Amino acid sequence: MSSMQYYVAQSLDGYIADDRDGLDWLLSFGFEAFQASYDRFFAGVGAIVMGAATLRFLTASGEPWPYPDLPTWVLTHRPLPVIEGADLRPVADDPARVAAEARAAAGDRAVWVVGGGATAAQFADLGELDELLVTVMPVTLGRGARLLPTTGGPLAWRLEGSTVFENGAVELRYSRATD
Repeated sequence: MSSMQYYVAQSLDGYIADDRDGLDWLLSFGFEAFQASYDRFFAGVGAIVMGAATLRFLTASGEPWPYPDLPTWVLTHRPLPVIEGADLRPVADDPARVAAEARAAAGDRAVWVVGGGATAAQFADLGELDELLVTVMPVTLGRGARLLPTTGGPLAWRLEGSTVFENGAVELRYSRATD
């Protein structure tokens, strides 16, 4: 069975976007230092889940669809745009059903929960989020969008490994702790 992974970058103080939902602070670090790590991660992805805000962010860039040939569930209450090369599947509710469908589509590969902390938190609250892959960037923002704003009680995670990058960023890999 596939795992659901939340692969994301955050500031030292736990934000994934600034208070204007911007990522300039993250983009200023560039991609070169992280490319090999991202490529290894992405090679294991078989399906994607994201929220509507992440889809809007991706389409606003004007770049080609970054996830061709991967089924992508989008949590939204609005119609989705037609995007060349994208296999978009809109879902208005029932994240448990989304998790089951995405896991089945991914097969023995992972489901990547892309983007927003609120989207990832829905799956974490349901016990569907299996792994966190968080790259902590050496910057503080003070406010913004939280990494994982869950609504239930505390969730326990087990550190599985870490990677230190030359620019001071650290990737932390956690799995959900089970008793």
